Amino acid sequence: MSATDKRTVQAVHALLRERFPQAFPPDYDALKPLAIGIQDALRQRLPDIDPTLLRRVLANHTQRDGYLLALIHGRGDRRYDLDGRPVGTVTPEERAQAQQRLDASQQRQQAQAQRRREEKAREEKRRQQREIERRNREAKAARKAEHERRQQDIAARKAALIAQGITPESRSERKRRLAREAAERAARKTRGPRPSADRPVAPPSRLDTSWAAPTDTAKPMPPVTYRKKRRIGPPDEPGAS
Repeated sequence: MSATDKRTVQAVHALLRERFPQAFPPDYDALKPLAIGIQDALRQRLPDIDPTLLRRVLANHTQRDGYLLALIHGRGDRRYDLDGRPVGTVTPEERAQAQQRLDASQQRQQAQAQRRREEKAREEKRRQQREIERRNREAKAARKAEHERRQQDIAARKAALIAQGITPESRSERKRRLAREAAERAARKTRGPRPSADRPVAPPSRLDTSWAAPTDTAKPMPPVTYRKKRRIGPPDEPGAS
């Protein structure tokens, strides 16, 4: 049913409550079981209303939970005409059918409520996902702006160095230089000390000559004469003189 049809049905239902308040009370809890064949009475009393529309309005009214409860729990088991006069009764079979319709209606309402809860949960999940995506976009834009600011600072520093006659070293060049220096240090550690044959020899002018051997032109030492030491003994000793 379209929105226009719903509004039309609601308008006719309001007309019935206004013209026949005893049969269509405005109070939901005051609904009464209607007489069998009340649709024919409505067509006679309201000839200007489309019969199909009247049938639709009447079906909408009798399918309400309040009307079904009136059929099930109504006092006196009576039915009423358009003027509120009792005509006929509600049979046990009609009560059982009304109970089945009420159970089915409540199940439909519970299913609809469950679908609404699930849809609400999905919508909340989508809302959270949109919020996460929005925050990610803002964070990405902030990172991009920060990167551009850093690039501008780097360009400004490079321009200042170039203005001073200094060639700035790029990040890639610095990384290559540091890697090359690290490789050279590692190579020196793995080679160890160089052998003596590879070591440089000091020039003759720097050799230590303080312990050099004497040459033939050195002055000879004077000869040494050893004398026998005389022993002086006492006078009575034989051989003493």
